[in-house]
Amino acid sequence: MNGATIKKLLASNNAVQTCNIKDNADIKDVDFWSSDLKSPKDISQHTLYLAAAEEFAFVRGAHISCVTAAGEKLPALFHEIHKNLAKELAAERAYIRLLKNMYAGESIQSFLDDYAKDNGHFIAVLDISGRILAYSDTVIENTVWEQAVKDGFCDFDFMEHIRSRSKMSRQGSTDIPSVYYCKNKALYYLSNRIRIDGKYVGNVFMIRRTEDFKEQDYDVISTVSRIYSDIIRKEQLSNDVNTYLYGGILGDLLSGMTDAQARSRLRTSGLVFPANMRVVLLRSLQYLGEKYFHNTLLPKLQSYLPVFPYLMHREGLIIVADNDMLKTPGLTDKFNTFCTEQHLVAGVSDCFQDPVDFPEYFEQALSVVHLAQKLNREKSVLLFRDYSFYLLIASVKDKHKLKSIAHPALSTLRNYDKEKQASLFETLRTFIACGYSPTEAADALFLHRNTFNYRKKKIEDLCGISLEDIGTRFQLACSYQIFDYLDSSFE
Repeated sequence: MNGATIKKLLASNNAVQTCNIKDNADIKDVDFWSSDLKSPKDISQHTLYLAAAEEFAFVRGAHISCVTAAGEKLPALFHEIHKNLAKELAAERAYIRLLKNMYAGESIQSFLDDYAKDNGHFIAVLDISGRILAYSDTVIENTVWEQAVKDGFCDFDFMEHIRSRSKMSRQGSTDIPSVYYCKNKALYYLSNRIRIDGKYVGNVFMIRRTEDFKEQDYDVISTVSRIYSDIIRKEQLSNDVNTYLYGGILGDLLSGMTDAQARSRLRTSGLVFPANMRVVLLRSLQYLGEKYFHNTLLPKLQSYLPVFPYLMHREGLIIVADNDMLKTPGLTDKFNTFCTEQHLVAGVSDCFQDPVDFPEYFEQALSVVHLAQKLNREKSVLLFRDYSFYLLIASVKDKHKLKSIAHPALSTLRNYDKEKQASLFETLRTFIACGYSPTEAADALFLHRNTFNYRKKKIEDLCGISLEDIGTRFQLACSYQIFDYLDSSFE
């Protein structure tokens, strides 16, 4: 037990006059101070000493932990501290026992199953969004838990019930296992919170029809809570616990969670998403392993985008980016440079507002990455909107039809260039890319304006078209994308 915890315990007993104890002190035992303890060899740094106020003058040494109080209060104070130390040490022993079992090859799931079966409980572990992380195989029939296990989560109303009852039972007490009663279902709950660095991230429940929980139940539920705190800590990719919760919900959305389930989970968790979002899928062009993403890429990325929900996925690192932040002057150029330097390709979806739509926009980001790689695009940042027509083309199964759909002018120009060693095909492509501006196209091709105009007239005469016609311009622009798709290396 640390010194800070003991100070809270002493304050609740209103019995302390003088307290010489550091917050980080590691206390494993409690004893009465004796004037015989004059030698440092006799004094344990892990023992809390209780002394009568009138004997305080004899208590020496800043290196020891000592409490003074009125003499008549010392026995009760000793009993209270000893009881809490014993409970904490028992929990530690249970924790070590569980760890030994796990190292021996037994899973935490098998432990939950065995313990629940032996003691007549149902055990469930939830995060604060209501997602069920683990549960024993003995489910209490005809209760909300039976449905929750099938769904994989508890709904918003039930989680609010749990929170309100838990809050009532914990008023004025430390965050230790506590029992409360659900009158509607006639069930007793022994509950303990899961915390990481003081932040509430979930609950462990032992549930039964009767109130007769044993002392070991309190030890075990504390131990399971600590184990899942460690598990969650390992799974989270940063020091912010919220990233673990965001990742859980985003991952479940990709796994097919229904809209109704997602809305309940989002409401329960209290997580906040940007008002306008884009999905950004980052994929490394060089395989460097997950540690690279965790330890190197994320810290660097967060210097550009300080706060964002993200998820590690088999397809890469998925970010739900704030579209308004992406508009920050200079950020786009920095992000492009970052992706290029880190050998990353980034697929960027269209903008959306409802987090429940995340899977649809993830597919946009994923599809544009796949397609751009097939088209051998060298850009680092790829916008779905720039590739949406290619995706439409890709949906056509008969590739021969695509070529017949393309404007015949392109085939005419390509054949002419091949025969005459000319470059009219690329001249027209550049003219289209420059928004049909002769001046910009001439500059891009390093041509004199008159030379470009000659080529433009040659294209029109050769193909029998007018490049001033809006309909023709549209068809030609689409046709170049069809040709690009058909020319790609995978075709």
